[in-house]
Amino acid sequence: MARAADDPTAIAKTVGEKFAAACGSADVPAVLALYRNDARVVYPGAGESASTREELTKMVTSTCSKNGPRLTLVGYKATWADNAHTVIASLGEWSLLTVGADGKQVTTPVRATEVLVKTQKGWKYVVDHASIGVPPAP
Repeated sequence: MARAADDPTAIAKTVGEKFAAACGSADVPAVLALYRNDARVVYPGAGESASTREELTKMVTSTCSKNGPRLTLVGYKATWADNAHTVIASLGEWSLLTVGADGKQVTTPVRATEVLVKTQKGWKYVVDHASIGVPPAP
């Protein structure tokens, strides 16, 4: 049986919660610290992708603000992709709360496919692809 510290779902959830907290408080350096420098990132929306640290910084800065959308982690399903290399592939389910043009709150489901890699400085995203679309079937 895996130790709690080795549980891929717990690791993915912890990193996801750190992301939500940092992004929601507009702590751009804390968000960036969760990504490797060579991470590939796609956030929902046309043209919102990054393959360099400079692009990621711009994307995080424009996405994460104190008055911006609020992310809530709904759930994670994670597995070891390659235990020898300590890589985690996970499917995250999020709830995105925004304010519509009519001033009313809108909740949108977001799904994310993520790859986390263990580094000397902790677990980091190397792939983070979030999408808004049709919610999964119950």
